[in-house]
Amino acid sequence: MCLIIDANKTADFVNEPAHEDHQPIRRWITEQGGVLALGGRLFAEQKRIAKAQRLFAEWVRAGRAFLYRSAEVDQEESDVVGSGLCKSDDPHVIALARVSGARVLFSNDRDLGADFANLALVPRPQGKIYKNVTHAHLLDNAPRCRFPDQRKRLPQRR
Repeated sequence: MCLIIDANKTADFVNEPAHEDHQPIRRWITEQGGVLALGGRLFAEQKRIAKAQRLFAEWVRAGRAFLYRSAEVDQEESDVVGSGLCKSDDPHVIALARVSGARVLFSNDRDLGADFANLALVPRPQGKIYKNVTHAHLLDNAPRCRFPDQRKRLPQRR
């Protein structure tokens, strides 16, 4: 049970109180064993948001988020870019999906959604896009994350 949150949703996602669209994801992660996949350039973008840095650090410590090695995600990103198949400007998100096994993405980016559902970029099971609360059923069938080779702690923000 694995999910990626696109950078375009991160700031809203970590705000309190949680928006109606975000509540199913938060419950799924905190109460139902869901796991957030973090790593590579996407994580670098997300951790610029102080609230995200704190929340994601807490989830990594609790085993509710997995942090994948940047070198591994970056190498996969190079492969995605080299394929010439990615239409969005988010090959780093596709790379994280390929490394982590995540097949649910929380995003409103139409081009990224098309790339995420493209089996040539993200192999089976096919990627699904969670846009709002009506897509909460996607969380029930989300495949498990691959366990990272080496779990890392999030760097502390100074």
